[in-house]
Amino acid sequence: MNGISEEALERFMSQLASEFIVLVPKLILGVVTLVVAFLVLRLVGGAVRKLLSIANIDDLTEKYLRVKAPLSINSIILAIFYAGVILAAVYGLINIFLGEAYIELANSLLLYGARVISVIFLAIILFVAFSGIIEKIRVESRMRGYLFFIIMLLLTAMLIDITALSEPVKSSLYTGLAIGIGASLTVFSVWFFFHEYFERLLERPSRRKS
Repeated sequence: MNGISEEALERFMSQLASEFIVLVPKLILGVVTLVVAFLVLRLVGGAVRKLLSIANIDDLTEKYLRVKAPLSINSIILAIFYAGVILAAVYGLINIFLGEAYIELANSLLLYGARVISVIFLAIILFVAFSGIIEKIRVESRMRGYLFFIIMLLLTAMLIDITALSEPVKSSLYTGLAIGIGASLTVFSVWFFFHEYFERLLERPSRRKS
């Protein structure tokens, strides 16, 4: 019994030592990856921040486009840079510790996250454009409601794309939204270009009665 237990213990210790020997280079590579990512974020990120402060893109945009963005463009560029460095470090760690098999899973998660972020970004752009149009042009309350309705339909279509619904359900919802948007645009176009003519037609019977 003692011989068997000693052999099992030796096998366990040898297996543990072999796994540790295999793991040590991975740990070193992982630490090097984290250190390099930290240095890039610290040094290159600081240089990019200084260049952006010199370029002053926010003031240039407000000066030439006469539009004040709700978010700082400098901050957006820095966030994209930081996100790129962090993603590169994460991909490196996944490849070192988990292998290439998990890269596909990371790619699918990254693509889904990018789609969600793109929907949020497009929603911000649409609402900024909506508020800019209302501020620049005197828009009636009915027109505001219509524009907001169209924006919500477009956002609904984008949200459907990132949901986990089946393709037939998505296609049916897309078809319904397309019909709804097309019909609403048709009705709005007819009203926008011919509303004065329709008002005159409605006023004629009242004048005849009077």
